[in-house]
Amino acid sequence: MLEVVGILVMTMHGYVDERSRGLGTPPIWLYGAVVCVAAWLVFWVQPLAVRGVLPVLGGSPAVWNTAMVFFQSALLGGYGLAHLLARRTAPAGQFIVLGALWAGIALTMPVGELRLLGETPSAGVPPALWLLGTLAGSLGLAFVAVTSLTPLVQSWLARTNAGAASADPYFLYAASNVGSVGALLAFPFLLEPFLGLGRQAWLWSLAALALAPFLVILWRGAAARDAGARAAGAEEATPDSGRTVLPVLRILALSAVPSALLLAVTRHVTTDVAAVPLLWIVPLALYLATFVHAFARRSLIPQWLLARLLAPGLLVLAVLYPFSYFALVFGLFHVAVFALAALYCHGALARLRPPPAGLTFFYLLVSTGGLIGGLLVALAAPLVFNDVHEYPIALCCLAALLPAASVVLRRGHWGAAAGALGLLLAGLATLYGHYGSLSDLAVGAATALVALAAPALLILRARPALLAVALLPVFMLPFLVGRDRDGGYVARARTFFGVYRIVESGGLRSFYHGTTLHGAERRNPDGTIDSRTTYYGPGTPYAELLASLARRPAPLVMGIAGLGTGSLACFARPGDEVRIYEIDPAVVRLAREHFAALRNCAPDATIATGDARLLIARERVKFDFLALDAFTSDAIPVHLLTLEAFRSYLRVLAPEGVVAVHISNRHINLEPVVAAIADKQRLAARVKLYSAPEHLRKRRAATSSHLVVLARDEGTLQALDLDGSWVPLDAADRVRLWTDDYASIAPLLRWW
Repeated sequence: MLEVVGILVMTMHGYVDERSRGLGTPPIWLYGAVVCVAAWLVFWVQPLAVRGVLPVLGGSPAVWNTAMVFFQSALLGGYGLAHLLARRTAPAGQFIVLGALWAGIALTMPVGELRLLGETPSAGVPPALWLLGTLAGSLGLAFVAVTSLTPLVQSWLARTNAGAASADPYFLYAASNVGSVGALLAFPFLLEPFLGLGRQAWLWSLAALALAPFLVILWRGAAARDAGARAAGAEEATPDSGRTVLPVLRILALSAVPSALLLAVTRHVTTDVAAVPLLWIVPLALYLATFVHAFARRSLIPQWLLARLLAPGLLVLAVLYPFSYFALVFGLFHVAVFALAALYCHGALARLRPPPAGLTFFYLLVSTGGLIGGLLVALAAPLVFNDVHEYPIALCCLAALLPAASVVLRRGHWGAAAGALGLLLAGLATLYGHYGSLSDLAVGAATALVALAAPALLILRARPALLAVALLPVFMLPFLVGRDRDGGYVARARTFFGVYRIVESGGLRSFYHGTTLHGAERRNPDGTIDSRTTYYGPGTPYAELLASLARRPAPLVMGIAGLGTGSLACFARPGDEVRIYEIDPAVVRLAREHFAALRNCAPDATIATGDARLLIARERVKFDFLALDAFTSDAIPVHLLTLEAFRSYLRVLAPEGVVAVHISNRHINLEPVVAAIADKQRLAARVKLYSAPEHLRKRRAATSSHLVVLARDEGTLQALDLDGSWVPLDAADRVRLWTDDYASIAPLLRWW
């Protein structure tokens, strides 16, 4: 905080000499204010734009990562434009280009409205392509225009010869990142709670237009200096005209690795919690704050200390990697290591910054590296890997960027490091592969082996590339051993919406999305197949609820949001109509090819692919039973649980129909969210938190679950004759009502 205050004070008061003031140079605080506001606008519009398109794409964590690729591409475009204007364009030409850009902003108000590829992805258009096209059409011009200001305004200041400020204008980069962090923190806590998305879009456009007169003032200052230099017969009117030799590959690597880690960490955290702005913003705000630290006049944390902390931090993370989804605390450790990584890489970048002559080219390289990291993680990795291998690979690349030591490694050192690696892998393989079946003594021995062997591996800190090579098998071991303990792989797939794997062991075939079980089927010795297992097995809330509905004489119309293995369809009776809504065609393919539920229980079921909320809103039937059973790994898409979403569900619900909301989640207590909606809509509600007996859990015949059932009136619920374990919802005052404009998970988090 003291560093941020120092930056703001520095930019407000400046440090220009009296001679520069007398020559009409704009005050230094104005340069700082413009870049700070411009950065605020850049990072305000990012969560604003993605929040607006998130429901169309099912609330997938990949939405934010794909959008980040667009933002990084547009940032590169903005920095490229600034480089071109500063190095190749006369002041008059700069004025014309900027005038055209701001005219474009005015003509396309409000930002984010235009969707070139339609309101929703059409058949045959990949979701990632639709998202990139939508963002390009709706805010591409405005984003490029505003992002160009940080390097361009710095180049204008460098032209003024305004004492120390123009000799080293990089402090404005720190000031711009202060604005960036401020916008990110303001969005979930100030902007989103009090302003709807539409109002924010108009306010953003007006704020961007309000920058125009201040840009004219700063441009005039630089243009006047150029004119004065030409009148005096100076050969060079701008410091940007010189050539500067930069270590290009090193700059690209130091920019790409933290960018890749930013997207990888964000995906890791949001996959099992929720795709919401708060969880997007925390890693991104830390990422930007490290730029503030790196480009400030004085760094609080020395670079050598960051380098010393990173190696043991990476090693601990490698050991804990497969256990990280058990609690949010492990997620915080991932974020902490990422913050250390960004501090180190950006600090190293700041040491490589050139004199003002190479300023715009330096920013161009930094943005290019950031884009490379984003492209590799968000777009290339899903095409190459069938699991999330890009995260550990990025962490190993980080290890390779650490500074090499001058220590000479002798034969004994190599032997100790190799032995430590072997013992570490053996201990971890024992824990990952057989943890549930080992005795306490064996678990203790394996844990001790890991604790003793891991520190010895740090001998390789003297050779960062070798440390990276050694860490790679440690990170990858869970993919090879730990996830096979449930059985052999039957199928694997990775799409825009997640990572899927089907494993089989002992006659049980299980379907996983990310880290979470999404259904299973048991093949019995007599050749029959039992599809009513896990969350839908005997004694579970779903089984009780649907058994009660089955007592109704008339055929039922059943709606199911989220397919999984298709187990819910096995509760349909002959004559019942089953309509299933699944956003990912790959899930439909896997369910049909590898599970029997659809084939045996509901061969005539109607399956619609697309976002469940949008599809249900267009239905003309009336549902007697509507199940919200859609998950992304362990996370429920937030847009399915808003007030507007439930109003659309109620429109298609029969007078005596019920809505079942599956809210099982390791990290978030969603019961208050549903309670607030039930209270607002005056719905009758019951909830059951079911803990499956141990003997059923071991066979996956039944799995613990948390289910809410809602109806228009109390009489409908009473007619179901549910037992006393179903209790009323009474936590409506614990959380603010979720709407399409606002949804906060902060008060709902479970830390253990």
